Amino acid sequence: MPAQLTIRIGGLHTIDTDIPAFRPTHLLGILDPLTPDPHAYRHDPAGRVALVLRFRDVDAATLEGPGGHHAAAIIDFADRAIAASRQGEARLLVHCHAGISRSTASAYIALVRERGIERAAEAFAELLRIAVQPWPNRSLVELADRQLAAAGRLLAPLDAYRVANQHRLHAIVDYHQSLLSSRRHDDPDPLEWVLPRR
Repeated sequence: MPAQLTIRIGGLHTIDTDIPAFRPTHLLGILDPLTPDPHAYRHDPAGRVALVLRFRDVDAATLEGPGGHHAAAIIDFADRAIAASRQGEARLLVHCHAGISRSTASAYIALVRERGIERAAEAFAELLRIAVQPWPNRSLVELADRQLAAAGRLLAPLDAYRVANQHRLHAIVDYHQSLLSSRRHDDPDPLEWVLPRR
């Protein structure tokens, strides 16, 4: 039986320890458009395959938010990591700014690619197991759902989770803002987060 892909989700507040400790074979970073590469990327770059995407964490259609090409790139990168896991040990680190929205949406897409669209609910349950305070970016998941012709099957468990946990949204935002306040002062691109749609 082929080994499963090991996935870790992080943010800019954890990446300095995540990269050397987890030793990812595959790194998917999602940053705001003007944010420079984290210094942690310099740690053993030859030991991994990396994809860095830049778009804002907005849960609606905007020019700087997620687009179809981002979803396609995430799907392709996930497939490459999954293929590597079938040849040997593979570890995928997915990070964004806070490890809440863009990264959890991307990790969910990877889990769906590994398990199959028909097991999207199982993939989402696994996401909840490995993520801290997740609120996956719905626009990114919707774009992936379209790319995969999933007819809403990726969205169903996410939307059910949102309905059941709407009361937790402000706590999640507070957590996100606490991470924002700890950001380095020299970051030229202040972190933005637009409240998700209900």
